[in-house]
Amino acid sequence: MNCAVLLCGCGHMDGSEIREAVLALLALDSYGINVTCSAPNIKQVDVIDHLSGSTLKEERDIMSESARIARGNVVDLKDISPNDFDMLILPGGFGVAKNYSDILKGESPVNVLEEVKQTIVKFHKEKKAIGAICIAPAIVAASLSSVSKVKVTLGEDVDSIISRCGGEHVFCETDDYVADIDMGVFSTPAYMRKDSLHKIHVGIHKMVGAMVDFVKKKEQL
Repeated sequence: MNCAVLLCGCGHMDGSEIREAVLALLALDSYGINVTCSAPNIKQVDVIDHLSGSTLKEERDIMSESARIARGNVVDLKDISPNDFDMLILPGGFGVAKNYSDILKGESPVNVLEEVKQTIVKFHKEKKAIGAICIAPAIVAASLSSVSKVKVTLGEDVDSIISRCGGEHVFCETDDYVADIDMGVFSTPAYMRKDSLHKIHVGIHKMVGAMVDFVKKKEQL
């Protein structure tokens, strides 16, 4: 099996949440899945000092920053085709919300960066499994809102983010996941809560395992 992992830079304040990304890569490796990390070749919305929390007066490229997590092996998102993969996974991080959508504006409907949206739509159209971690389920729900009201989780959704994205929120513990089998979408809360790293690991690992089972069952049809 092959999985595309869509990253968004490096660091939870302005890019991908590093721990979530690494735990997803670890889970995929434990199942023997071939991984291709990808990111759009665009500038970050902002750059945050992760020690002080202050905004820095500099520019960074999402693809180059993602290479920090992928150890240099990152493919430009425009070159990713669902025909080459069985699944797609999006780790979370505040940078995913900022760089890939306008969720933070608090408005409806939520708009998703076109390149990211089209990637998600194409994977869904080809009936590939899609996994989303932390805030990323909101990106998936918004991208597929014109297709269906996809069931996803952020753990709790006290700010009604998922409904603004056109999806249906399902409560979920950190060490578990939610599956919308009809849509082929899987999600887990991760750092939407301040739970232990172990619980986050368990939730991500379970989600990836469910995605693997989904792909295997689809291949048997």
